[in-house]
Amino acid sequence: MDSQSPRVTEDESSQPTLTETQPLVGFPMAGYSIHENIENEMEPVDGDQVVRRTFAGYGAEQVVEATTGVRPDCVDGCETASDPGDGSVKVIVRVRPPLSRELEGYHSYAPAFSIKKGETTDSLTLSENLDSIASGGVENGIVYNTYRFGFDKVYSPESRQEDVYCESARDVVMNVLQGYNASIIAYGQTGAGKTHTMTGTLTGEGRGIIPRSVDDIFEHISQDFHREEATMDAPVNYLVRASYLQIYNEVISDLLKPESKNLMIREDAKRGVFVEGLSEWVVRTPADVYDLMSRGAEARMTGSTRLNQLSSRSHAIFILVVEKSYMSKGSDSGGQMQRSVCMGKLNLVDLAGSERVHLTGARGARLEESKKINQSLSALGNVIGALTDPKRKQVKAHIPYRDSKLTRILEDSLGGNCKTTFVAVISPAVEAFSESLSTLKFANRAKRVKNAPRVNEDENQRTLLKKYERELKRLRAELQARGKDLVDKRLVLQLEEARRKEQADKIAAISALERQTKCTGHSCI
Repeated sequence: MDSQSPRVTEDESSQPTLTETQPLVGFPMAGYSIHENIENEMEPVDGDQVVRRTFAGYGAEQVVEATTGVRPDCVDGCETASDPGDGSVKVIVRVRPPLSRELEGYHSYAPAFSIKKGETTDSLTLSENLDSIASGGVENGIVYNTYRFGFDKVYSPESRQEDVYCESARDVVMNVLQGYNASIIAYGQTGAGKTHTMTGTLTGEGRGIIPRSVDDIFEHISQDFHREEATMDAPVNYLVRASYLQIYNEVISDLLKPESKNLMIREDAKRGVFVEGLSEWVVRTPADVYDLMSRGAEARMTGSTRLNQLSSRSHAIFILVVEKSYMSKGSDSGGQMQRSVCMGKLNLVDLAGSERVHLTGARGARLEESKKINQSLSALGNVIGALTDPKRKQVKAHIPYRDSKLTRILEDSLGGNCKTTFVAVISPAVEAFSESLSTLKFANRAKRVKNAPRVNEDENQRTLLKKYERELKRLRAELQARGKDLVDKRLVLQLEEARRKEQADKIAAISALERQTKCTGHSCI
């Protein structure tokens, strides 16, 4: 180790009996109820960090602290949802348990992290030598790099799947049921535990964020149904649809219809950004969703590398759309009850891991996959960098969403109409210090992104009818005004024509009278 500022290489890097539906435009009335090997190397962005150096003996103490502008934690417990008006991107960090290759490797295992729990946020210290921190970051004349970060939540290797979901994901799912868009995105190096955190097992304590989200959604629907039966309230209907896609080598394919490949990304005013031709499946129970997840997992591209025997070679996005039809008081109807519809969309994203080719040993097809993975993750980092650039406040900066399929699909999740949570997953070992630092710097930038979430609520039919009636009256009045102008113009032309004719007749009569007078005076025959 030397005493210079650290330069870090950073990779921004059996068929179920379900019903497939065509993509729907707008908010249709819901009729379903619960009844029925080139690496991307770049300088780390250190503009938000303060470096303190004091010389001690042969080395130097160097502590880099991220000045995070820590905000209060938006999670207030497992049973409450986060404030819908809060547009801040939420970032949590999970440290996975050490693997056997780390525990039994050539070098003895040494942890690179320490966690300090706070009342509102947690801090994570990442160091090349934790023991050296007590002595100013220097041990035996060698300077060891140490970084400190603050995040909404930091989970240790002993954390349970239930803890991660209940404290950091459940509030997002509850917001989706109220009509908000939401995204949960897992980011980290290959083999860090992203798929385990997002999917895990489909049953038991090992369930990840996706299956627990599915269980909560249908549990909420069931509770609504039983509450209606008990209180005789107006029925609340739900329609739940699921889709599953992957981005492999910058090609989008449908994991539930493998023959649908090379799908295109479109955008319109009503639906926003969407994948054209992506199948949607109506699901009525959690088991339906699990069947789709199993089918999609079998079709997803995976491969083996030195760091991961079952490495995901594609970005996977599981999408749940929940439409809710309910009765509400309308402002334009004198307080009468009207039926309204709101729709929430949940993107559950399991990104392929960033890779360093010299560590993974990728060759041939694996090398090409690594290039595309790192390229799309780098584009993701560039989008977040553009969104958090201080200069963007003075000048409307260009956001490079179109640089990759991943950032284009996640456009609403990054600075748009969405409540977004990033789950950054890192290794606990010192041997992965560089990769973990890259992940944490990415996460530190991501939490500065500001979104603008809003409820996707359809206007009720009576309100729409009144709006159409007002528009029709306006058009009729405009047509009448134009018709009147047209009539007035025709009348003016007729009067001008009559005036010209009258003038011509007058001239003709005078001419005839003059000729007659001349003839009389000269005795014209």
